[in-house]
Amino acid sequence: MEDYKFCILAGGIGSRMSNFTKYFNKAMLPLHGKPVINHIIDKFPEETEIVISTGYLADPLREFITTSFPERKLSFVADRTTESGKGPGYGLLQCKDFLQCPFVLSAADTLVLEPVPPPNVNWFGLAKVIDTKRFCSARVSQGMITRIDDKVKTDNEYAFIGLAGVKDFDTFWRSLESNQDLIGGEIQISNGLESLIRKGLHAKIFTWFDVGTQSSYTQALKNFPSGSSYQGE
Repeated sequence: MEDYKFCILAGGIGSRMSNFTKYFNKAMLPLHGKPVINHIIDKFPEETEIVISTGYLADPLREFITTSFPERKLSFVADRTTESGKGPGYGLLQCKDFLQCPFVLSAADTLVLEPVPPPNVNWFGLAKVIDTKRFCSARVSQGMITRIDDKVKTDNEYAFIGLAGVKDFDTFWRSLESNQDLIGGEIQISNGLESLIRKGLHAKIFTWFDVGTQSSYTQALKNFPSGSSYQGE
């Protein structure tokens, strides 16, 4: 698929990182010689347009990315995810006008080893974790998502890693706009992704390195790219 875009959600304050992100956006955390967001962008072909949702410390992040990737087609969208009741779903909604086509979305703290597939089907990025209750998780049958549970105790084995492909973007946007329910005090991406189950939502299993908490970032520093992946400890 040629005509798709890639969206990075980089608006959050990185509160789980404590002082690690006091002076810079968590997407700028260093990992083996370059910021995390560079690792993420490098997974995509140079011709793929990138839409970046920004909020916390947006100016230095935007300046760094435009300087680091002068040949890339980049769009930056300001959001206010630091406000109460917002969240990743809200930040993604601010990008709607830029994403009127199939797209891949990624959190700014998600790293994977495998190639990221284009959105030629709807797909949901997953990794097996020890305990799914603090994650958005999914039930999988014959390679397809049959149910999404967000931050509740279930017997699901797989957690959503903040990476997904959206082919049926019209369906996704209608669902995300109409469902403003708060989960964990925020509007979540799952509010839109659940609607894709009826269209067919493929499970894609990845080797996941999370850099969104102090402990998982420390693990990524030790193990990325060749060591043990994140298991949700």
